[in-house]
Amino acid sequence: MNPEVAPQEIVMQMLVGAWVSQTISTITRLDIPDLIKCHGPQSAMQLTQVHGVKADTEFLSRVLRACASVGVFTEDADGKFGATPLSDVLTLDSSVSVKKLAEIFGGTWWQIWAGFPDALTTGQPQTKNQLGMEYWDYCQANPKEMADFGAAMQSNSLNSLRGVLKHCDLSESKKVADIGGGFGHLALELVRKYPHLHGIVLDIPDLIPIAKSKIVNEPEDIIDRIQFIGGDMFEDVPAADVYIMKLVIHDWDDAKCIQLLKNCHARMEGNGRIICVDAVLPPIGNVSGTAAKFLDINMMISCPGKERTEEQWQYIYSQAGWKITSIQPIYDNYGTSIVEGIKS
Repeated sequence: MNPEVAPQEIVMQMLVGAWVSQTISTITRLDIPDLIKCHGPQSAMQLTQVHGVKADTEFLSRVLRACASVGVFTEDADGKFGATPLSDVLTLDSSVSVKKLAEIFGGTWWQIWAGFPDALTTGQPQTKNQLGMEYWDYCQANPKEMADFGAAMQSNSLNSLRGVLKHCDLSESKKVADIGGGFGHLALELVRKYPHLHGIVLDIPDLIPIAKSKIVNEPEDIIDRIQFIGGDMFEDVPAADVYIMKLVIHDWDDAKCIQLLKNCHARMEGNGRIICVDAVLPPIGNVSGTAAKFLDINMMISCPGKERTEEQWQYIYSQAGWKITSIQPIYDNYGTSIVEGIKS
């Protein structure tokens, strides 16, 4: 902590973080970073009257002024707001885009977070109380939410995807199953890297048509080596010699995770591997891992899952017949790691 900054100033910066998050999410849903990137510096009046942004002009000017104060835009004396490196990552075509993630943070997830006090009091997630149904049911009932969630997860996964490609050698593998694989972007990049490899993506049935539509422009050789399957991973998984689950285990309690890991164990072909990409929290007494610890609160509020320490990972792996062989940090948005294992 900087001794020149008073504690109350630091705490106030933390408290207004919720306001900053919601403001950035809202201007991103209005596509303002994309418009400014495309057309150059714009005033609030230009954005509303020329580009059709649905906002009150005076209010929008005040919002953009606040965003400029934290570096999301530039601001000149004529009241025009320009692009910055921070606004660029809020655009759709950025190579490291977090646009869809920013949008969902301030949308449905913000609504779920209203249940935080009740979650803390009762020890129960609050999604159903806030949305009227569990989140996956909500996604299935609202196709746009389903598509937005898939796009947000793809955006969030870019760095973890690079980590898997760098640290997981599949040169000797034949078939990789991406369980809970969403739009299939991880399996897609794996079969692209390894021309001999076949990929399977398992996810909920309603997501599969969307996922298939995302790869129609891929080369025929790639499409031929990717299979999309709709199903319940807690009932069964397809046979493979490598199983990958990225940001899946943290959605569920220990019992569900152990069942899922057992399903993979039962269907494993040969002496294969299981690879989970999720946060590994530091042990008690270590105050690092801030991003993962706040992600853990998000899981606490929204679903029966949690982020786990290495000891907790060892437990669920061993209960399902697996032995952890390595834990490789990959330094993505949440400080996640590759937890790799073999049959014990």
